[in-house]
Amino acid sequence: MDPLLITLTKAGFSAIIDDHTPGFSPVEITEIGLTDTAFTVSSTLTALPGEFKRLGVSGEQSGDDIIHIVALDASDDAYSYRGFALYLADGTLFGVYGQAGPIAAKAEPSATYIAVDIQLTGGMAGAITFGDTNFLSPPATTSGQGVVELATNAEASAGNDTQRALTPAAMQAAILAMLLRVDGAGSALDADLLDGQHGAWYADIVSRLGYVPFDSAGFTGAAVKAVLGYNPQDAADFSFGSNANGYWRKMPNGLIEQWGEVTADETGSPPALDFPIPFTDLASVNLQVTARAPNVAATNGNKVGGNKVSVTQFNVFSDDLDMAVFWRAIGR
Repeated sequence: MDPLLITLTKAGFSAIIDDHTPGFSPVEITEIGLTDTAFTVSSTLTALPGEFKRLGVSGEQSGDDIIHIVALDASDDAYSYRGFALYLADGTLFGVYGQAGPIAAKAEPSATYIAVDIQLTGGMAGAITFGDTNFLSPPATTSGQGVVELATNAEASAGNDTQRALTPAAMQAAILAMLLRVDGAGSALDADLLDGQHGAWYADIVSRLGYVPFDSAGFTGAAVKAVLGYNPQDAADFSFGSNANGYWRKMPNGLIEQWGEVTADETGSPPALDFPIPFTDLASVNLQVTARAPNVAATNGNKVGGNKVSVTQFNVFSDDLDMAVFWRAIGR
């Protein structure tokens, strides 16, 4: 339904606008008059032509510069009306509306409920109060609860209505309409996403989603590591292994650790043993030798030790008998 254009009368303006002070003068709307007479609406009217009934009104300012006015007629009267007028407490005709055909009709055994919403500007709504406030069904606004009209699917799809409420069904229709809307290339969004041939209206969908796919020709392990930000040490910088001489591992900073187990014999010149891999700096090498059975060694007063001979060799010894020992060397 299109909004009704209510004309404020000159007398109504004079009542609410004070020429001597800024702002608006307070006014009170107390009654609504009904007519079934066709008449010409004019701001110079001071009475409603053909008025046959007046009803007391309730009302409030419901937000967004809207005043909500309601009236109830529970009498046995039967009538139709094609125009109405709003009256202030002192009888001034404040606003008027009329049309050629009937607005509504009331049957004898029924009650009629009249609701009028008027949108004003410039803060004028705040200057208006109302008479009886025992019954109200104000329109819903962004700042208050109230009555709403539900949007049709077409109204929801248009997306420009600020007065009607959205149902789940209308919301689904609006979303589907958006997805199926034809773009400048002559195809809809769903087809564009399925065939990958999006038009100018949906330019750069993939990049705007933050997705950068690999080129199939360049989809290699190195490319994956680069995208993931993975930069491992070179195998030559971090390695480990073992051989017949023992175990070793090489750190990225060049430090080498080697270890193993041998038998230290009781000789004046212990034989040279080979490191699993060579060191590069003999002065940096620290060699440690420990008896495999330290309690036995301590009981018998046995001593074990070792010497680094070169970057490739070392020896171990025992003072008076053959003993199994652990050795460990760290250096560069």
